[in-house]
Amino acid sequence: MQTTDETTPPHSLSDWKVLFPYWKSEEKWWAWALLGGTIGLSVLYVQSAVWFGAWYHRFFDAFFAGQVGHCLGMLPLYLLVTVGSVGIHVTQTYLTQVLSMRWRLWNTRVYLRQYLSEEAYYRLEHGPNRADNPDQRIADDLSQMTVQTLKLGLDAIDAVTTLLSFAVVLWNIGGVLSFDWGGHHFGIPGYLFLGAAITTLAASGILERFGSPLIGANYRQQHFDADLRAGLMDIRRNSEQIAFYGGENAEHLRLSGYLSHIATNWRSVVRYTWRVNFIGELYTGVATIPLWLMLAPKAMAHALSFGLYSQINSAYTQVRLSLEWFIFNYADLATMRSVLQRLGEFERVVSQQPQSGIERSASESPTVQTRDLALCRPDGTPITRIGTLTMEGGERWLVRGPSGSGKSTFLRALAGLWRHGSGDVSFNIRQAMFLPQRSYVPSGTLRQALSYPATPDRYETASCQKTLEAVNLAGYSHRLEEVAEWGDVLSPGEQQRLAVARALLFRPAILFLDEATSALDETNERRLYEALLSTLPDTTFISVAHREALKVFHDHEIVLGTENALIFHA
Repeated sequence: MQTTDETTPPHSLSDWKVLFPYWKSEEKWWAWALLGGTIGLSVLYVQSAVWFGAWYHRFFDAFFAGQVGHCLGMLPLYLLVTVGSVGIHVTQTYLTQVLSMRWRLWNTRVYLRQYLSEEAYYRLEHGPNRADNPDQRIADDLSQMTVQTLKLGLDAIDAVTTLLSFAVVLWNIGGVLSFDWGGHHFGIPGYLFLGAAITTLAASGILERFGSPLIGANYRQQHFDADLRAGLMDIRRNSEQIAFYGGENAEHLRLSGYLSHIATNWRSVVRYTWRVNFIGELYTGVATIPLWLMLAPKAMAHALSFGLYSQINSAYTQVRLSLEWFIFNYADLATMRSVLQRLGEFERVVSQQPQSGIERSASESPTVQTRDLALCRPDGTPITRIGTLTMEGGERWLVRGPSGSGKSTFLRALAGLWRHGSGDVSFNIRQAMFLPQRSYVPSGTLRQALSYPATPDRYETASCQKTLEAVNLAGYSHRLEEVAEWGDVLSPGEQQRLAVARALLFRPAILFLDEATSALDETNERRLYEALLSTLPDTTFISVAHREALKVFHDHEIVLGTENALIFHA
């Protein structure tokens, strides 16, 4: 877990690459069409603003000249353009929302495929390179990325369009600033536009100088918020165990630590946000002063009417606001850059290939083969050596040994989850099934939990009920369509019986059991093994277990605990 004094990973230009795949995807025509329509409406909206500026000039000149009748005649066209302008704006907002949702859905589907392929979800939690809280990055960061990118991007396009449109107006109506200095005559064309550009860019540079730490603070804040949510989810998932231990004080201390990190880092966020807001608000408050100073010569020469000032002020304000896009959106830009940083980090970790070491290959045979297989810890320390071994189809192998001897690690190596070591393993991966000691029980209907990892419609109701009876869960056979948190409803022993029921339904060619019956009494354990052997007589069994009573169900034995595994045959 990151602490508040740890260095935030450096921002990289490669983080911005996460924005581009959607625009080159199979949905690119829809994406570009929606974006083009949005930009086109934005241009029309800006042009309506230019029209309003010129209209105000004519209207107020006529109004203050007492030409009220002429002013009233101008109002119908004004109302018509206003209705059109409003229609353009709301349609642009609608298209933006549609594009945002389509982009988010596409990105989420891609990230889910990456997350659930090649055991990336496992490597993110157990590998040497990890990315904290992948759930937040997929659910929250992707949503923020699409919303913020479109908002800031379209605002930037609006700003550029507005700048180009009103810069021409301001350049033309502002004229040339002429003055004599040092015996020379000088003229600065478009001085009103140049003055707006220079002052705004100077303020933007100051803002970047003092506000850049906000990016790192936002990155850390998202991390700490996700830690707190993950801690609360831990309590929800393990509420019974915590209640048995009476661990309320320990959990309160743990969550308080997460909250302390949030509070400490939040002070940094508040401090840097205060800087950004102070500079931005101060500039906004004094931004009109340069315009007044630049218009002073025209006012002194009596060349400035109210209508002309109204048009100049409107154009100057639009130019200034366009150039101030960076200032007004700095806090949002900092948030988006931190979001892109987290997504870029996620993509880099997910795209990394699993480390080399133990190689696993698929075959069509029910035989499990190992060649020169050696298991090591992540630091390279040897655990045990299995060597070259052939487990023929239909054979039953028992893996035994003291705790820490590498029994579960051996099965993880066969599953491709443990690559620390050397050698090769080969078997029919497609027709293999692994039953861990603690089985995963998804929420939903009992039929979904029983059918997992297949879909609920894979097995007929009669087969499901018969299988539940075979594993001594007949009392649940009438509840197949009941929706519940079955991981909380079923006891650990019942969850293990449910896992064996899955194997009976799936009928694998190879079945790996990693202490899959350890929570059961000997009577139920014997009943399950008898059901497995009678229902799956041709299946290859590899069982990890401690109990001597299971030896009777196996005809081969691997004993770990020495430098080299000991192999015994019946």
